[in-house]
Parts: sequence; structure tokens; C-alpha cells
Amino acid sequence: MRDGGNRHAGTHHPHFCSESHTNSSPKKMGKKSRRSNWNKPKDIPVVALPAVAAPRQVITSAADDVATFNQLYKSQDWEGLLELESKMIALTNRMESLDPRAAGSINFMLGRAHQELGREGGIEQASLYYQKAIEMAKKAGNNDILTKGVICLSQCYVEMGRVDEAMDLHKSLCDEIGKESLNPDDILRFADILEKNHDHSRAITILEEHLGAIESSWEKQKQCRAYEMIARIYSDKNDFAKSNVYYERQLSIAKETKNVESEASALHSLGHNYGRTGEYGNAMAYLEQALLIESERGDDKIGVIYCAMGDVLVAQEGREKEGILMFQKCAELFEEGDTSEERIWALLKLGHAYTTIEAWDDAIASQEECISNADSIIEDERLGNQFKASAKQSLGNTYLAKYESLPERNDELISKALFWSEAAFNLQNSKEAEGVNHALFLDLAQEHYFLGDAEKAHLMLKEYLEATVKLGPSHCQSCCQICAKDAIMEKCSVCKVARYCSQAHSMQAWQKGRLCHKVMCPHLKRWRKIKPDKETTTDLRHALYSDFFERVLASKPK
Repeated sequence: MRDGGNRHAGTHHPHFCSESHTNSSPKKMGKKSRRSNWNKPKDIPVVALPAVAAPRQVITSAADDVATFNQLYKSQDWEGLLELESKMIALTNRMESLDPRAAGSINFMLGRAHQELGREGGIEQASLYYQKAIEMAKKAGNNDILTKGVICLSQCYVEMGRVDEAMDLHKSLCDEIGKESLNPDDILRFADILEKNHDHSRAITILEEHLGAIESSWEKQKQCRAYEMIARIYSDKNDFAKSNVYYERQLSIAKETKNVESEASALHSLGHNYGRTGEYGNAMAYLEQALLIESERGDDKIGVIYCAMGDVLVAQEGREKEGILMFQKCAELFEEGDTSEERIWALLKLGHAYTTIEAWDDAIASQEECISNADSIIEDERLGNQFKASAKQSLGNTYLAKYESLPERNDELISKALFWSEAAFNLQNSKEAEGVNHALFLDLAQEHYFLGDAEKAHLMLKEYLEATVKLGPSHCQSCCQICAKDAIMEKCSVCKVARYCSQAHSMQAWQKGRLCHKVMCPHLKRWRKIKPDKETTTDLRHALYSDFFERVLASKPK
């Protein structure tokens, strides 16, 4: 039976327990920014800038405004700060020659305010202020403002799609003050900006460019962060061998410095990598070590590790029940009705795992509880809808699998399957969603076929084949993880459509489930070769539909 759980694995990054993903920013005191949290340059501390103190002969009458401006910046009251924008611009125009250092600071602060608020045209306006700040910093010989201005301007360029210009800025900064003078935090910050923009290759380029300095002169904590980031990027690119090298370096330093959080993170990530490559013994060994550390710390990441162990066990034939036990342990860490993401994720995985062993009632109960709890996630409606869409698709797949397991026709079961699949389709097809999961089309095709609606069945099969062919080279059709654009992927040599993030996932997909890739491969190959400009296209399509429905699904009464 196809494991619906793997379809949505890509919605949660396997390394989200990683140290570098934690939010260590100071709590905001002023008005909140309306920009999304992940996009803010949080790790540029507001207190890092010197208070503006322009020459007395220029701004004696503006002293109160300057003091207020500084205080608003420190409290991150960006809207209040911009109320003084016109006065500050007039002030900097008079200060450029007298005190370029102070003028640069003011321009930087105004740039931050526009960038944080994210209003229409704000990024462009912020970039202009950063350019001015950089100009003044060079004039004053102020490397602190110069570096921070370049990093923030680079982020603006990345957001505007001008990544080459961002890279050129970084190179110019290195030439201006020398690589050895760059603050490690600034290097990591720029690499992080690129990684969040999914530009893994350039992020690696930046980090490896400074690898000599990282290894020779960086303090241990920053070395740890750099190695973790490099390892994570290589994992996203499916280069697990290189990824493991850097995770091992992170692990060694974490042990040396007794940083148990970083140690547990490295062990968890190594377990994830080995699980992806099918080295399940190594995967479990690392995950068990991570679990031991987190259990002693009493950390809430224990549930994440239980789920990772469950994934490894469920991937091994005959060990599904052991995997279910791990998901249950994760769910039991929270009270019944708890709407925490970890518990809902565990319930979803439980439903998938129960389906693989045909424990239908338990599968349905877990998925229904997942849907009910996801309705209660009010802080992040988009995340709640993702969980509901995944659970409803999984519930439809469970009813379909149960129907397929019975020797006789059961209209009630297949109608329930169609009901939940269509509910999932409606959620995934909304404007706020990322699009319909391609595997859902295949479920709908079968459900319409079993209910006798050949026209809709053919349409859904067509949608499935087209969507699968268009998935692109970075989409693993086993775990559905979206990998880096230049990731190393295993490609099926027969259909030349299906791609996998590891050989282990390729082997699993080939023969796991009734509609495994071994069954679907020839249909995908035929579909890929159909040319829309040929007169025989319609006939070829109908021949393919007939072959699929009358041969592949012929065992089930219609």
C-alpha cells in the first residue's frame, strides 16, 4: 500500500531542531513589524550602532529629535522612527561633510525601518538608504557600519532577485577591508540570507571561500555554526557524504566545548542523513544518542527525535509496529487535545503508519484527531490548513486502501474515500495553498473509477500524469522532499521522469505498494512520449487510460 505519509515530508524540514534555526533575537518592545519573521535581519543587534551624536554647531536645536530617534531605533518602533524621517534626512544632508560617521548611522537606521515594515516600495527605499550609509561609512572609515550596510543591502538585493549584485557586494566588502577583517557573524548572516532564498550553491560558495579562516581563527562556537550550516546545505543538495563530514566536525567541536544542544542537533541530523541513504542501523544509533541527550536535558525536541526514529523504522519492512510505537511516544508527550505542532505531526504519521499495516480503525481515529486539532491552530492558519489538507488526503487514502483490501465492492467505503480526497483537493487548490499534491490526483482517479465515473477518472489520471512529469528534477517522488535545484538525484532510467533523493528511496518506491513505481513506470514513459501536436494524441491517451484502468485496476469490481 502506498504510504501517504511520505508525500508531505517536505513540508517540515528535517533539521528544524538545529541550533541555527532557533530564534535568539531580543524580544521586541515597540510596535510590531508587519514583515514575516523569517525574512527579518534579526541577528543585527540594534544596540550595535553608536548613538547618533552630530556636531553641536549643526544640531543644537535638533538634540531632542536625535535622542528620540535613537530611542525609537533601540525599541524597534519602526513606524515611530519614520515619523522623524524628513527631519533626519535634512540633518544628514548638513552632516555629510562634518560627521559622515553619524550620517551613515542615521541612513542605516532609516534603511532598517523601511526594510522591517515591508511596505510597498519599502525594500527599494531601504536599499537607497543602505547605499548612502555605505558611502558615508567609507568616507568615515567606519568598517562597522560599512559591513552592516553591505549585509543588509545584500539582503535587499536577494529579495529583489538581484543575487549577482549581492554577491558582488560581498566581494567588494572583502576587497575593501580584507577577508580576515570580516566578522564571522556577518559571513554567517550573508550565507543564511542566501540559504533562505534557496540559493544553496552561492551560500556554499561564501562559506567555503572563508573555510580557511573558519578552521584557523574562528572561535569554536562560530565554527560549530558554520559547519552545521555547510552540512545542512549539502544535505539539501542530497550530497550526504559531504554533509556527514561537516556534521561530524560540528559534533566533535560540540563535544569538546560541552555544547550539548549542538551535540544533540548534530546527532539528530546525522541520523536523518543515514535514514535517507538507507543505512538504518547507523541512523538509529545516532538518533538514540540524540534522544539520550535530549531526555537528560528535558528538551521539547524529544518528540521530534521520536518521529525521526519512527520514520526510520517504518521504512523497514516488518518494523512498522516499532515505528508506530515511536510515533505514539511522541503523541503521549503532550496532553490529549494539545494543538502543538509536534503532536499533530505525530498523529498524522501514526495514521500513515497504521494504514501500512491495515489497522484501519486506528488509522482513521488518528487522522480524524489530527484534523480536529489542526482546526485549533489559530496562530498560524496556513500551517493549520497544511495539516488538515495532509490529514484529509491521508484519510481518503486510508478508506481507499481499505476498499482495495476487500474482495467485494463497498460503495460506502469508496464514497468516504472520495469525500475526504475532494476535501483535501479543495484545501490544496485554494489561493493560499502551494498547489495540489500530485499523488492526490491518482487517488481521485481510482475513486471515480470504482464509483463508475469513467470521464472524471480519465481526467484525474491525466492530471496525475501531467503533474508527475512536471514535478521537476528536485522533487523526490518517494518522500516528496523538495531538494536544492542542483541536488544530486537518482533518476529512473526507464521512464526518465521519476527522481529520488537517494538510492534507498528509489528502491522503496519501485516495489512498495500496489501502485508502486514498477507499475506506474511504463505509463509515465508512454505519457512523456505523447506529443500534443500529433493527430494521434487522443487515441494514444485513451489507449493509456484503458490500459491503466482495465489492467491495473481490473481486479476490483466496478
